[in-house]
Amino acid sequence: MNWLPPIPARTLRAIHRRLRGYVGLALVVALWPLTGVHAAPITVVAAESTYGAIAQAIGGPYVQVSSIIQNPNVDPHQFEATPQTARHVAHAAIVVMNGLGYDDWMRKLLAANPAPGRVVIVASALDPALVMPDQNPHVFYDPHLGALVAQRLAALLQQADPTHAADFKRNLQAFEQRLQQVDGVVRRLAALHPGLAVLATEPVYGYMLRQLGWRSLGETFQFNVMNGTEPAPRVVARYEDELRLHRVALLVYNSQVSDPLTVRMRDIARQSGIPRVGVSEFAPPGMDYPGWLLSSLHAVRQTLAEGGR
Repeated sequence: MNWLPPIPARTLRAIHRRLRGYVGLALVVALWPLTGVHAAPITVVAAESTYGAIAQAIGGPYVQVSSIIQNPNVDPHQFEATPQTARHVAHAAIVVMNGLGYDDWMRKLLAANPAPGRVVIVASALDPALVMPDQNPHVFYDPHLGALVAQRLAALLQQADPTHAADFKRNLQAFEQRLQQVDGVVRRLAALHPGLAVLATEPVYGYMLRQLGWRSLGETFQFNVMNGTEPAPRVVARYEDELRLHRVALLVYNSQVSDPLTVRMRDIARQSGIPRVGVSEFAPPGMDYPGWLLSSLHAVRQTLAEGGR
């Protein structure tokens, strides 16, 4: 008859403790996908900080947002990508860009760093009907398009991380409520100054001027400056006359540009007593998208109230 020697009690207790540990570990592994507690944040890369601010507002702590251009002193039209930029894009799950030639450098990076699962949001392509006939690329100053970007991001994040779908939905609702504040300020400012004639050194603020129902003059001059083309003498002369003869009530200038022609027009506006206000091309670090839009509207309202001082 075959028999095994009895197992010591101490050994039995050790085996029992080890088995309990394995069972506990198995339960943790089984429950891990359901809790989502240890899931890595979803990587989002925004070409400009304006779209990065929208992504952060919707994703909250469940996204890792990198904005490529966030320095207010950088001209987006002349930006050149670096190897570090390429690495950020290569590891992104979601990329948000402007389109309309504004950030073509991003298209080149995406082509050089293909990723099958990556999703690219082109803001200007979300609703072509919102794009101006002149193809003004500064679509981020249209709050309705900003809302479309937020909605698209929310849908993608809910799909990628269903555990936190309710959080993304709440964040979107809060974001849209903030944009309602922007709409309210726009309506009040438009009612206070109906049909205002405005000049701009570049078409940066064109979409917000459209929201206000104001007339933007000197479009040829604006696009020449934006594209780095020297305006024809007759175009410059007409632009100067608009200021000197008080045919406009406001000059909007790009605060990120200080070329001689822009400085000259600001000086003429100051000498002529025309109110002047500067606007930027993207949200500064630490400011949310609705807050950025509101800050420009408040600046415009205050500038008009103060006159040409």
